[in-house]
Amino acid sequence: MDPKFYSLLGLAVRAGKVSFGHDAAKQNIRRGHAAILLFASDASSRLREEMKGLDARLPVVELPLDSLCLAARFGKKAAVLTVNDRGFARGLCQSPGPAENKEETRCL
Repeated sequence: MDPKFYSLLGLAVRAGKVSFGHDAAKQNIRRGHAAILLFASDASSRLREEMKGLDARLPVVELPLDSLCLAARFGKKAAVLTVNDRGFARGLCQSPGPAENKEETRCL
């Protein structure tokens, strides 16, 4: 995993700038607070289409980790997340991004 991407996401979580789950993400998108949309690898296609349809302008990141791995890493199980801070979102978009290598997607 790219350490910069996940450490920045962890900082955003600790700062309270990340919404976990369908309802919280949907609410922040509708209010205009969401700056980036992230999906776990096990997010359903229905969930992906619904969330992307709320605001097509939002950058989308497909994470290589499933919702259980995200829960182990960040403390909350969710298939969709939003980052609700423009600065954190800009940093996440500029970092190399999550790993694409299947070997690096293991949850430890």
